[in-house]
Amino acid sequence: MNPFKYGCVVEGEFFCPRPELERDLAAFVKSGQNVVIQGARRMGKTSLIKRTVNSVKGVRMLYVDLYCIQTLSDFCRRVMAGVSETSEKMPFLKKAMSLVSRLRPVLSFDSMTGAPSISVDARAAGEPDSLGVTMAMIRKLASEEKLCVVFDEFQDILNLPNAQTVLAEMRSTIQFQPDTPYLFSGSVRNEMMGIFEDSDSPFFKSAVPFTVGAIDTGDLARFVVARFKKGNRVIDEETAAELVRYADSVTGDVQQLCEAIWDTTETGATISLDNINAAFELVFAREYESYGDSVRQLTPLQTSVLRAIAEASGCKIFSEEFMTKVGTSSTGALRTALARLVDKRLIYQYGGEYKFTNPFFREWIRRKM
Repeated sequence: MNPFKYGCVVEGEFFCPRPELERDLAAFVKSGQNVVIQGARRMGKTSLIKRTVNSVKGVRMLYVDLYCIQTLSDFCRRVMAGVSETSEKMPFLKKAMSLVSRLRPVLSFDSMTGAPSISVDARAAGEPDSLGVTMAMIRKLASEEKLCVVFDEFQDILNLPNAQTVLAEMRSTIQFQPDTPYLFSGSVRNEMMGIFEDSDSPFFKSAVPFTVGAIDTGDLARFVVARFKKGNRVIDEETAAELVRYADSVTGDVQQLCEAIWDTTETGATISLDNINAAFELVFAREYESYGDSVRQLTPLQTSVLRAIAEASGCKIFSEEFMTKVGTSSTGALRTALARLVDKRLIYQYGGEYKFTNPFFREWIRRKM
């Protein structure tokens, strides 16, 4: 079995331990502290959160994924999905359903696994008072037993119509729950900062900032060595460190690259940097449609900007050299193109630089475009 996992929450031996972060986050959960957790995509935020909260005795986690929500109905349904996953105990589920009877909830069971699932009426969940009903349910459940509420990809709450009103109503409920820790996780830094650091935001300074950054290269390299050994492959620590750097030290990307290397090598093989090309080609083959769809949605200038960023080596944005590469003399047009690429989450700005959110997409652009 491949010893690496990516694209999902990793648990157990597949998780690279982060003892300091786990300890600090657990302390916040125990004390009922609200926390805003930020970090780049695929940095392992969700895996860290679930591992940590589940390790705290006497605490039940209500995990709500808000990725790409568009309506209040989406929000209510995601919360009820979280309730379904939180516990298989009927008293808890029935209590939750009774608290949102206004939304006409229905309990069903998966025919294959037997797992319970709560659905709500889309029209009822889209009514203006549905948010208040849903938040009141969470507050009531938390008053009866210790809950830790996790809102993942919280910045996507901004997709909702009247987002600031929604945030204000959520905040009005949360602020009266001093013993219930709320963890707000997000991967779009500027949007999360707007919610928690803008003085006009209802959530201004309402949670302790907590950053999930890259794991130390040496620690992650040693994890890679151990996992390849588990998969009957050999790699030295220096080569493993180079693989980590190829993937920008992003844990999810490191696991994806190593998973592909394992798949393209034989049992007992000694891994070297020569194996990276075959691994990249496997990733490209798997992601071909997705990468192609991303590029097809771009204008010629946006594509040129992506290519220039992928190939850039010390070349500053807005320099004459860079603008010559992308084929424009208009800084306004370049700014617009960059903004659109950021909106599409293909690149992000960090420390005055623009970087790809996905290093494999960057490599595909560099090699194939």
